[in-house]
Amino acid sequence: MQLLVSIALALCLILMAGLLCLIVARSGAKLVHSALNTVDASLERAGLDDRLRAPQWLALVWLLACVSAATSIAASGSVGSMLLLQAALAALAGAGAPWLWLRDCASRRQQAITRELPGYLDLLTLGLEAGCAFGASLQLTISRSAPGPLRDAMERAMQEMRAGRTRAEALQRLGQRLRVSALTASIAAIVQAEATGVSLAPVMRAQAVRGTQERFARAEKRAMEAPVKMLAPLVLCIFPCTFIVIGFPIAVRLFWGV
Repeated sequence: MQLLVSIALALCLILMAGLLCLIVARSGAKLVHSALNTVDASLERAGLDDRLRAPQWLALVWLLACVSAATSIAASGSVGSMLLLQAALAALAGAGAPWLWLRDCASRRQQAITRELPGYLDLLTLGLEAGCAFGASLQLTISRSAPGPLRDAMERAMQEMRAGRTRAEALQRLGQRLRVSALTASIAAIVQAEATGVSLAPVMRAQAVRGTQERFARAEKRAMEAPVKMLAPLVLCIFPCTFIVIGFPIAVRLFWGV
């Protein structure tokens, strides 16, 4: 009897352990999938998704961390716990540097897109008001625009439209890839106008005017921030030199007068 009870308890423990492992595996798979999607989104914002995917990026980060740790160990003269601490810090620095670079690339790309967007909206509006269809106006805008991140993103959206995606899907994917608020608002206005049957020309004219106003507002904000940013160089660099130039002759005269 005791043997049967022991066997039953063992089977129950095995089943519970199996269920626990299954739950952990599924949760781990979801976490890994979510992490890979997050990395892919970061690469898309930085414009690197056509050259790198999430597993390749993570492998590169791991490789840089290992190389940094190995270089620290080879160049260090320490031993024991101090050597391990230096290697750990070097590995963290090697793993963190690519993420900082990726974030900087994404930020600079989004700023460039924000600067280029009002001009693209103006050209697109002119094409629509001239009687061209949206696709022809977008193609004309791309062909007449200077090379840049927004032009590359627009060309990719045009390729998706030619490949069979609807205009709304291609534009929404464009907004998801770039994550620029002004562009997302313009895309939402275009999609809503198409869904309701409203003419696109007045909608795009309103978006172009709004983009121009926002660009002037950003310029005014930066102009107002300039005196505050110039205060530190003035106090730390220019004012001391001015005081030295003015005060040195006075100090010499006082010294020789004494």
